[in-house]
Amino acid sequence: MNNSIKYHLANLIFCPATKTIAKPDGSIVKLRPQRANILALFIEYKGQLVTSEILHSRIWKNRQVEDKTVQAALTKLRTSLGWRAGENLINERSEGYRLVCEVIEVNEPTYTQTVAPQELVDKTVKKGGITKSVYAAVFAVIAVVFITMQYFAFSANPPDTVREFNTKPITYIKGQELKPSLSPNGKYLAFTHAKNKTLQYQVKVKLLSNNKFLSVDDASFSSSASWSANGSTLYYQAFGNEECLVKKVQLIEEMMFSKPEVITSCGKEKSESPLAVDKNNEWLYFSYKTAPNKAMYIKRINLNTGKEQQLTSPTEDAYGDYSLSLSPDGKTLAILTFDASAIGRVYTMDLQTKEQVLAFSYKHLLYNVDWAKHGKSFFYIDQDAYIVQFNLDSKVKTKITQLSQSSQTIQVIENGSFLVGFGEFYISDLYKRRLGTYKTVQLQESHFNDHSITPISVAPEQYTFVSNRSGLQQIWLYDNGSLKQLTDYKKQLLIKELNLSGDNTSLVYLTNSTVNVLDLSENVFQKITTNETHFRSPIWHCNNETILATTKVNDVWSLAEIIPSTGTVDILLKGVTSIKSDCKNDKYYVAQEEKFGVFLLKNLQDNIQATPLLADYYFGSGRQWLVENNVAYFVDQRVLYSINLKARTKPEKYMSNVNMVGFNVASPNIYFSEKILNDSYIAQITAEGSKK
Repeated sequence: MNNSIKYHLANLIFCPATKTIAKPDGSIVKLRPQRANILALFIEYKGQLVTSEILHSRIWKNRQVEDKTVQAALTKLRTSLGWRAGENLINERSEGYRLVCEVIEVNEPTYTQTVAPQELVDKTVKKGGITKSVYAAVFAVIAVVFITMQYFAFSANPPDTVREFNTKPITYIKGQELKPSLSPNGKYLAFTHAKNKTLQYQVKVKLLSNNKFLSVDDASFSSSASWSANGSTLYYQAFGNEECLVKKVQLIEEMMFSKPEVITSCGKEKSESPLAVDKNNEWLYFSYKTAPNKAMYIKRINLNTGKEQQLTSPTEDAYGDYSLSLSPDGKTLAILTFDASAIGRVYTMDLQTKEQVLAFSYKHLLYNVDWAKHGKSFFYIDQDAYIVQFNLDSKVKTKITQLSQSSQTIQVIENGSFLVGFGEFYISDLYKRRLGTYKTVQLQESHFNDHSITPISVAPEQYTFVSNRSGLQQIWLYDNGSLKQLTDYKKQLLIKELNLSGDNTSLVYLTNSTVNVLDLSENVFQKITTNETHFRSPIWHCNNETILATTKVNDVWSLAEIIPSTGTVDILLKGVTSIKSDCKNDKYYVAQEEKFGVFLLKNLQDNIQATPLLADYYFGSGRQWLVENNVAYFVDQRVLYSINLKARTKPEKYMSNVNMVGFNVASPNIYFSEKILNDSYIAQITAEGSKK
């Protein structure tokens, strides 16, 4: 390929020399080297089939990579180009891939800010006819293009400016392997493992010299191993008899540990939050949760005296302070907190003054951060599978490298070397089950995360759901055997909580914490509320004209009514965290802040009923419960229950050992998506030239 030539393909201009894409709106996108090389390869073949063998040979240099790695790379390329699956770059099943759009060489300068791509091909500007004003305009455009390209090329510090990284798997047990903790001498690897979808995690230790494994505790659930600075003690958490316990074992001799010893309690719920112990083996830090309706907070215990201190006091009825990491000098704690508005924040706490400083916010679930050895920055894995370094002094994020697939937990070994829990945490598929039976039917099976299924009709079968099968999360429609993408978002958004109007014409849903409406008949989607206000639990009013949702008012969750045409928000009641409707009986049910059970709210006019229903259960944000024709369905501890609210019967188990991520009822079926534990492994990610 001639790098001095640019290429016009579909509605884009590709410049191989700078690895940039110019889009019709004037924006410039800098491609990662691998994506630019893949695109150049397809242009070289000009519509011919590019087989998997060619891709492996030309792009991966015949290194052994799985097919899903190739698929992920092409999906990310499509996302960078703004193309949908099956558009311009298509997959010919079991054969390879083909670029099907026309490719035209562009030899003249390309001014995408002012001229449409097709006009660039059809027109030639004569130099003699250009006036001074046009020269000035052209010069200005060139300047804008140059500045924009320099911004994309350098300000984000993209991965192609650093060394190449190698990936070396170091665990291989079937199931999920994550949260690595390497002993200080590099001899032992402790990690958390689950071998099946029940998520009964176990702490395991591997002797790296001979690949021998063992479990350190007989408890049915244990997690979050962390070595002491001298490598003689392994700390972890275990759950049994309805209590979370912080424990330790001593390394007696090679691959031999003492009996587990209880240090303290970490609350009343299973915990996968990290532990940290300072270099003097004096203070141990952990997260604590007292009850389902309480947030996690950070505590520490003095290992010499047994003295305990509470360090944080979150007020949200959500995750709270769920993750932590201690700086190498033991003076600063990095704290991850996730609030009920679906906003995550990373704070640093000075352990001497207890002063907290916000580092940055995020809208995806970040599992952990880990400090650099010099203690001036820390590393994490973002939602696009980049290892990112955050500098505490400059507040600058630098992308170090992009992993070949989504990964979760990270440990810094040394400069340029990391241990990573490699692979997607979960995958999810769609199912339906006839009420009153035990037969479950799988509706969608894919390598993508399909969730939030919302039935429209039973015959013919129609339902909507959320999937990332086109690269980004979008809403899809299944219509009696065919699939159609309904939304076309251009950036990564968390789409969730779909709710269908009673007349089956519109969906209300959240993107992150913003309310949106999708008109199914016109296939038009629009944002209703602003990004500044956070909402959850949106549903249609039984009149199908307005939307009910909960939002924060003066730091109190409140019930609001939203007019879709104007976005006007009217606050109805304070202290409400979620709402569900039973329009067949003209009733509404709400959950209240920090209160167990649900409460009847008839016609939105009466006061909330004082006596709770299902008073033994906590319903929080409203994602795991609904009411249909006087029957409440809810999930608690991986069990789906149903109960007739009118007859006041006891809850009946409907499905057990199911990890639901949303469900809906359309008689005679219940529709749901279930998270399935994804196989993953721990890998060492090392920059070329670094010490291995």
